[in-house]
Amino acid sequence: MDDYAGRVLADRYRLPLPPSDAYELVETRAFDTYSGQEVLVRQVPLPEVVDAEFLDGEGSGGAAQQHAAGRATRRPADPAVRRAVEAAQAAAQIPDHPRLDQVFDVFAEGGSLWIVSELVAARPLAALLAEKPLNPYRAAEIASDVLTALRVLHAHGWTHRNITVRTVLVCDDGRIVLTGLAAGAAEEALCGYAPVPVPAEPAVDAEESDGGWGDAGPSGHGAAGGGGGAEVTPYGPGSAPRLALPMPPMRAPPLRPEGGTPPPRSAPPAPGR
Repeated sequence: MDDYAGRVLADRYRLPLPPSDAYELVETRAFDTYSGQEVLVRQVPLPEVVDAEFLDGEGSGGAAQQHAAGRATRRPADPAVRRAVEAAQAAAQIPDHPRLDQVFDVFAEGGSLWIVSELVAARPLAALLAEKPLNPYRAAEIASDVLTALRVLHAHGWTHRNITVRTVLVCDDGRIVLTGLAAGAAEEALCGYAPVPVPAEPAVDAEESDGGWGDAGPSGHGAAGGGGGAEVTPYGPGSAPRLALPMPPMRAPPLRPEGGTPPPRSAPPAPGR
């Protein structure tokens, strides 16, 4: 506890004393007094808010008063700050994966947004590149782990737009952990973007989609029999559907009347004399 004698965030996370030459706190360790574990705390500065419309002092008690008081809140009154908090909280809902860091808490306090995540025993990729270049085999391993992490995010509809040599962590055991999704989502929300993926629309009932023909379709064939309409296959959350187009129908030869003779064919040309 002597190492964490600095500021306390949200009446829970104790920070270490900042270095004398530190200009701004961006990322630091912290001690969670509730769980008794060390965590990592990231700071995202928030834009200053001025209630210029209320000259008589009768404001709405919004974000400016909360920032001035320095109280921690997980649902800020300012809409922009609330969207940023909600975006980071939505990113934290992604299921745990060994290639992604786990986010525990998101809140706003003292004019900043704070993201509390697990403390990974790792160094950023920038630290390794500063020592020496990577050999091709190690670079391929790192790229493969990053792609695995991105595949997990894309499966849940997320796009990671904050991949740098500082958000790629190289663990002591050699594995790679991708971080920075929640912080990037909060920064995008502050800039007016919508980083949270839109939930996929529920599947339309087959009886409603084909006009009441049920699973057979208007041609009388089911989906397994290669029937009439195009089969819609979901590709992933937030993605466009993939259409499996059926083969064009083959035309059957004309039937001759019962008991009749086959239709006449044109006679071949007579051989020349």
